[in-house]
Amino acid sequence: MSDDRLRHLRERMSSLSPAQRAALEQAMRDRDVAAPTAKPAATAPRRTRRGSSTMEFSLFFFSGDGSAQGPNNYRLLLDSAEYADRNGFSGIWVPERHFVDFGGLYPNPSVLAAAIAVRTERIQIRAGSVAVPLHHPVRIAEEWSVVDNLSDGRVAIACASGWHPNDFVIAPGGRERYASRKDDMFAAIETVQRLWAGETVDVDGVPVRTLPRPRQARLPLWISSQGSVDTFVRAGEIGANVLTGLVAQRPADLRDKITAYREALKEAGHADGRVTAMVHTFLGADEDVVREQVRGPLIAYLRTFLAQQGNFDSQYNQLDDAGREAMLAATFDRYFESLALLGTPDKGESLVEDLVDLGVDEAACLVDFGLEPAAVLDGLRHLTELKDRYQGART
Repeated sequence: MSDDRLRHLRERMSSLSPAQRAALEQAMRDRDVAAPTAKPAATAPRRTRRGSSTMEFSLFFFSGDGSAQGPNNYRLLLDSAEYADRNGFSGIWVPERHFVDFGGLYPNPSVLAAAIAVRTERIQIRAGSVAVPLHHPVRIAEEWSVVDNLSDGRVAIACASGWHPNDFVIAPGGRERYASRKDDMFAAIETVQRLWAGETVDVDGVPVRTLPRPRQARLPLWISSQGSVDTFVRAGEIGANVLTGLVAQRPADLRDKITAYREALKEAGHADGRVTAMVHTFLGADEDVVREQVRGPLIAYLRTFLAQQGNFDSQYNQLDDAGREAMLAATFDRYFESLALLGTPDKGESLVEDLVDLGVDEAACLVDFGLEPAAVLDGLRHLTELKDRYQGART
């Protein structure tokens, strides 16, 4: 951060009322961030890859600007999918979001997964995530079976219970289902797997067997969870993988949740599951250059995320523009140093080693947070360099 920018920010912070400053300090503590400095110091010495460390890498898409209009809104997704397919990435994730800019390019992951299926040959194509209670289980089984056939058996989905109450206007049963969304999700997952396996299921008194038959005998599943340890445990109980992230949770809390998940897997008699963590990602040859490249886009992305989260976060709602600017600057510093794959491949090794220690098996690299598509694609070369260091360790 430049001296002028830091001085301006401190002046704005000094104008906060006592109540606003208290809200800002509490919000920063909740996000494990400190006040911004001219050049933030790393929280710990940077680490290098240990010989025993392994990590899978996938690409994750979740654009913060769903209202943008243009002729090539999905070009970056498709070009990145082709690149990842050629260069040995484990998977590519497309989310489901409704009615908000944050992720708004992706209202239906199965449609885009179908496009990816015919443009790739090897990479696993994943929904990250399907908001399961918003859909009838029959439709989930049918749509993803089509994509499984198009891809010759490369489909997987992460299942989410849904977040915004307004999303449930499109759910079978309407907004009343919001309160029971988590239980409904797990019940629907069981139905989807039965249909996927070719069973006939009673639906409102009608025996239903879905077509087409999928290529895979069982649909690979992740459960998407950011907050609740109970969701991690329930994922372990059914033998599902877990999709999580470093946004809005402390690393120490994530480690505890992963431990609870592994214990639940073992107690239920399941083999080890996979924990995938979404991380914002852009790597280049020079750390200082990357910092300035990503500062504006990532702060704008975080502003969209926190504005959306403000519907549920009373502390954020108490902040004025100066408080929010301070939080964004502090959050950017924290992310750049220790919570995202931002910088160089050498710097990236430090975060990967931290993820290994947390119990994470795969880094889902969110790359579409606002940089120009050409820059994102160029950055994938450096991400591949980091990936290959860990892929080489497995070989």
